Amino acid sequence: MTRTATSSRLPVCAMVDTFDCARAQIYHNTGKLSPAQIKAKTGCTHIINGYLFNGKFQPVGWTVIDGKVISRDKYQDWGVSIGSDGVPKMLTDRWGSFLSGVPILKGGSKLYRELTPDVARSAARTAVGWLANGKVCLWCDKTSLTREQLQNKLLGLGVVDALMLDGGGSTQGIFPGGTVDSTRKVPTLLLFWERSAVKAEDQALVWGKAHGLLTDANAVETVTRADMVRALYQIWEDNHG
Repeated sequence: MTRTATSSRLPVCAMVDTFDCARAQIYHNTGKLSPAQIKAKTGCTHIINGYLFNGKFQPVGWTVIDGKVISRDKYQDWGVSIGSDGVPKMLTDRWGSFLSGVPILKGGSKLYRELTPDVARSAARTAVGWLANGKVCLWCDKTSLTREQLQNKLLGLGVVDALMLDGGGSTQGIFPGGTVDSTRKVPTLLLFWERSAVKAEDQALVWGKAHGLLTDANAVETVTRADMVRALYQIWEDNHG
C-alpha cells in the first residue's frame, strides 16, 4: 500500500493512495453535498471528484448508475466501469454503473486523446488508476501538472491503466490519511471502500447488490418495510423457484 500525508485527516495539497478496493460507487450529487457529508452518509474510505460538468451542474460525458443513464455523449471510450460485484475497472462496459474520464494509460502505455485547451493546460489533477495486480491508485493533487507529467508520475507508481478526471478547482478528495479541499461543489464523485476496512455488513451489501436486492441508489437509504418484504421475497424465490 502506498499512502502519503498525515493520519489525522488534515487538509493537504496532495494525496496519493494505492489499496485493495472491495467496492466502489458513482455518486450523483444532486444535493450539492460536500465530500465530508457524502463520506459520513455512505461510510466510504476514499472519495474523489468525478468527471466534467457544465454550468447547469449537469455531468458531461457518460454517467450511468445502476443502468440508469444520467448523461451521455457520442464517445464509447474507456471509463470507470462497475459491475454487479462492485469492483471498479477501466472498461467500456456501460451496463452497470459507468463514469467517463480521459484515458491516459492503458496496459502501461501512454494514451493521447484530443483535449480542449482548458483540459490540456497545466492544472491541479485528479486521476484513478489500476496496478497490474488489480489494486486501485487514487491521485488527488493541487499541484499544476500537464497530462504528460501526470502520466509519468502514475507510471512511476506502477500504474498500468489510468483515467484523468476533472481537475483545477474541482480537484478534491478524502483519504484515510488526509483531505484535499475545494470550495467547489461537483455533481459526480467516486466512492471507494478499502477491502481491509470493509465490515461484515458492508460485505452483505455487496452480496445484496450482486443478487439484485440492492442498488447504489438505495443502499445508503433507510430500509422501509416494503423494501424488506421485496428483499425477503427475492431470497425466498431464489431458494424455492
